[in-house]
Order: sequence, then structure tokens, then C-alpha cells
Amino acid sequence: MSESESRPLTASWALYDRARELIPMATQTHSKAPREALRGVEPCYLVRGSGSHVWDVDGNEYIDYRNGLGPVVLGYCYPAVDQAVRAQLEQGIVFSYPHPLEVEVAERLVSVIPCAESVRYLKTGGEAMAATHRLARGYTGRDLIVSCGYHGWLNTMSKPGQPEAVRSVYRDLPWGDVTPYETVLREESVAAVSVACAYADIEAGHQFLPRLRQLTQEHGALLIFDEIVTGFRLHRAGAQGYFGVTPDLAVFAKALSNGVPLSCFCGRRDVMAAVQEVVVSSTFGGDTLGLAAARAVLDLYAVEDVVGQLWARGRQLHAGFERLCETLSVDAGFRGVPPLGQLGFHYPDAQRNGELFLRFNAELLRRGVIIYTVCYPNYSHTPRDIDDTLTAMDESLRTMQAEGLFD
Repeated sequence: MSESESRPLTASWALYDRARELIPMATQTHSKAPREALRGVEPCYLVRGSGSHVWDVDGNEYIDYRNGLGPVVLGYCYPAVDQAVRAQLEQGIVFSYPHPLEVEVAERLVSVIPCAESVRYLKTGGEAMAATHRLARGYTGRDLIVSCGYHGWLNTMSKPGQPEAVRSVYRDLPWGDVTPYETVLREESVAAVSVACAYADIEAGHQFLPRLRQLTQEHGALLIFDEIVTGFRLHRAGAQGYFGVTPDLAVFAKALSNGVPLSCFCGRRDVMAAVQEVVVSSTFGGDTLGLAAARAVLDLYAVEDVVGQLWARGRQLHAGFERLCETLSVDAGFRGVPPLGQLGFHYPDAQRNGELFLRFNAELLRRGVIIYTVCYPNYSHTPRDIDDTLTAMDESLRTMQAEGLFD
């Protein structure tokens, strides 16, 4: 029996075909859409998770490095978080006035995030980033946002659907090179520079981010950090903790609540106070389930070295894969740092790299491993998980090599 035959996906793809009649792209999240080129190999629907493993609708088990695209930092169905959510569910979810959890979680966030003097909550990272952009404009009286990296669909200006008038008050600039920022800050009236770290070249932040901090202060612009992914993963306090640079505003999401929808935007007290006039308000901003989950996550971070574990398992994965590639003379590997390393093939032809990565995905899925362009270790990944993953990677690369794909 072949590997693909031993992992049936009949129910998964039948459900996908039903969904396409009702749901555009058959999913709510672009990055979760199954790939037609992997029909019969890639699972379309997952129904259960435990620790570092997930199961699809056909009953197949996988070691997962997508982890919900990053939010599942502790592991699926992590007991302390699930227990906190269940306990709160019995008391209520949304009320007619704020719940004390709003204060408790804010106090804990202020105690660990350098920029946080005030905190407010929303549900998604992109929504919270849009809130910081609005706040920056309201506080400074300026319109232009200089944007570095992806800040969610609300803030994406390069795709159809954004009026030209809106595009005109955004300027996209690259990560790592401060020169264009010097120019725009000198020549134009900028409300804020909004930065998400580039995973593959994240260490450039040691020089890049301090210079942006200096430039924004010189020109009266705010500095905003998108910590949606880096928060509680790269460092407990995100990029600002790792690089030692304190922005004026920041957004945390994903790992903040181990997959229960919650985001926060936080920062200088005087800037955050502008929400009263700017108006950032949401019925579900203070829902108690996300906050109960966040409190449980923060409790664990206070007593366990969660980030250290993410680095350790990531190092094991990165180093092991590097050895495999060296042994087989394959030009592939991880770039960036272990808690959020970017995986890919590094041949001169970008199209070839994409095709090789797709095939590598297929081979790993046949062997029970889910990867992503960014591989996210979680706190529940064990050394055995990583060893099993490396065995699957070795077999996958050798299968591809035997077909002459690396010649």
C-alpha cells in the first residue's frame, strides 16, 4: 500500500467540494485554503487537536507546525487555558458593562510589555493594527502612514478594493534599509511608521529598529510595532523586548490567548487616550472567553520559560534540517530565528523553489507532518516530535532526490 493510500482523504475533499458551492475559496482565511495541486494529499479540514498533533476529518494524524497560523503557542487543547475558558463560560461571555478581567489582563500586560502604559482589546490583529493607524492620525493630526510588512487585510493597500484616496495616505517601504525612511520622514508629514518584522531577515532589526526609533522621534512621528506574531513567541514582550526598542504603540494577538480570538493594542498613555475622540469601539472587544484564556496564558508565562522552549525546539528542527540538506546537497533550509523560522528552497529560480516547496509539502503530508512557509514550534512539541519530523523530512528529500528534482 502506498503512503497516500494509507492516509485516505476522501471525506476531506468531498467536504471541500461542497464548501466551494457556498463559501468563496471554501475558507474564511486565504492561507488555510487547500491547494488543488495537492488534491488527495492535503487535508482540507481538521477536527481535533491535542498538544502538537492534529487530526483531519478522515481520522489522519499529523504533527503540526502551522498551529493555526501561529496562535497556538502552548499547544492544542492546552489544559490550563481550556479550563479557564470553561470556567468563564459558565459565568457569561459578554455583558452590558465591562468585566473585571479587562482590568486584570491589562495590569499583567502593562507589567511585561515595555511600551504598554494603557491597553485596549479587539478580536483580531489586523483590526487592532487599523486601530493604531487611526489613533496615530488622530493624535498627530497627520494622514500618512509609512508601512513595513503585512498588517492584515484591513491595512493592505496593494490589492483591489481600496480607493485611490485611501492608498494615497499609505506608503509601503521595505524592511532593513533605513534610507527610504529617512527620505520620506524628511520630505513629508508622517503620522506613524508601522513595522512588522521580516521573518527571514529578522536579525537586521538590531540596527534597523533603533534607527527608526531615532528618526520618528526627530520628525514627530509615532513608531508602531506589529507584534501579532512576534509577541509571546520571539520574546515574551515581542520584538520590543528582543531588540530593546520601545515603540509608541504596539499590537499583540495570536499567541496572547493560545488561539481564542483576542488582540490588544497598547502604548503611551497620552496616545492611547485619543481613542475617546478618535472612536475605536467594539461590542466584542471585552468578551470574557478571550480574556480568560489570555490570563491563563500570562499565568503560565510567569512561571515557565515558554519562549525558551520555543527556541529550543526550533533550534532542534533548524539544525537537524540543515544537516539533512548538507548530507544530501540540497539547497534548502530555514532563515530567521528558531521560534518563527521561514522554510524554503534557495535555488536561483524562484518558480522552481515554489514547485519544490509544494512537492516537499506533499511528501511530508503523506508522512503525517504539516509545515508552512513559517514553521511555528509550540510549547507542546517534544524532542521526539522534532525527531519524527526530521525523519519524515529525510525520507521526503530522498524521495525527491531519487526523482532527479535537485539535479
